[in-house]
Amino acid sequence: MISVIVTTYNIEQYIEQCLRSVVNQTYRDLEVIVVDDGSSDSTQDVVRSIAREDSRIIPVFLPENTPGGVAIAANTGLSKARGEYIGFVDGDDWCEPFMFEKLIESSMKHDSEIVIGNFKNYDEKSSSFYDASDRRFWLKGLPVDEPIEGMSNKKTLLKFNPVPWRKLYKREFLEENNIRFPEGDYFYEDNPFHWFCITRAERFSLVPDYLCYHRMNRAGQTMSTGDKRLLAMYEHHQTIHEWLKTNNLLDQFKEELVLWVVNNTCWIHDAIKDEYKDDVLLCLNDELSKYDGKFLDEVLNSSHMGNKGRVLAGKARGEGEGTGQGEQSRKSGLLKENITSMAGGGLVRETVQYYQQYGALETARKIRSYLVARMPGPMKQALSSFSRTSKKNSDVEKDVKDIKNQLEFQKLMLVLSEKENEVIKDDLKDIKSELKNIRSSLDERTP
Repeated sequence: MISVIVTTYNIEQYIEQCLRSVVNQTYRDLEVIVVDDGSSDSTQDVVRSIAREDSRIIPVFLPENTPGGVAIAANTGLSKARGEYIGFVDGDDWCEPFMFEKLIESSMKHDSEIVIGNFKNYDEKSSSFYDASDRRFWLKGLPVDEPIEGMSNKKTLLKFNPVPWRKLYKREFLEENNIRFPEGDYFYEDNPFHWFCITRAERFSLVPDYLCYHRMNRAGQTMSTGDKRLLAMYEHHQTIHEWLKTNNLLDQFKEELVLWVVNNTCWIHDAIKDEYKDDVLLCLNDELSKYDGKFLDEVLNSSHMGNKGRVLAGKARGEGEGTGQGEQSRKSGLLKENITSMAGGGLVRETVQYYQQYGALETARKIRSYLVARMPGPMKQALSSFSRTSKKNSDVEKDVKDIKNQLEFQKLMLVLSEKENEVIKDDLKDIKSELKNIRSSLDERTP
């Protein structure tokens, strides 16, 4: 039996779709433990209604919303689970009907302690699907439909998206290693849980099929915020560091952990509000101080560390622009530094590589996501207000779209203007042309 743990909180408009997708699985031997974290809307009523239709659903209603993210709710579900296997589903996501059948078949075939499936993101605002950020690991690297073992493969698996709701775990493995989500007044608890599991397990397998769909950009979602809660990632670094140390695994994984905390700093520094950016660097410095200086220099200057992370780590350690940066870069100024040193060099190359690998449409989505994420807060609020307007004024909507498109294109051009590589420019012209065609096609479909 698989114990499927569904966590919910104030998602009344999504929970029915989620639960229907779980109870209609082709693999029928399930218990569905729905742990509601003190919802104040009608989420619990919907859960009760569906539970009356299917005796496999076990509602667990916490009396009030618990601090932090889903850790307490998820751990409550783990404590009640009776199945041989454990799966998770976010209450606002939904699954393919064959999800758990494919996962358990893989685990039984390869005797895997952990099975990892593929998934797609669903953008609530644009009603579009797009691949997960770890797609490249599916395309090249680890084997599919065979057991995965060994230290090198473990280190690759650590780079996968840490979310638990695309995986199946042997409950015996979790219990023997006393693995639970860390509880506290913070979010992103799936990161340490991922590290606990990957570093302790010995046998894995992959299912490359798209098994579930993760909803993004909905109101109230943790990832949509830019406040100080993002700094919780540094507490998780402490937790992971202590876990590895306690289990005599730190020497084996400390390079991966440094890369992890610096790479997470890159997106946190972009996403967090301006008034907290100095706190990001202070937190990073505190965590990096746990390591030997010579070791850090080697990791930060290795080929595994991107330029943007190297710059931020250098700033955090009080080295100005970062290790290996020249005098000319030091004089470039704050705006040019942010766009060119931290984004331009890597962004241009990554854009071309992404275009060559995934095509124009996926590249357009990637660029749009990158630029909109960096748009000033007041601009985001204005655009959001326009998008929610009840007025039937197509001219206003068209003007807003034009403004938004112009801003995105101007920001991209500001990055590209710093580059002189003509080969890259030619490739980007192709991208621009294809993006224009796509935009024209989308505009023609807009009523």
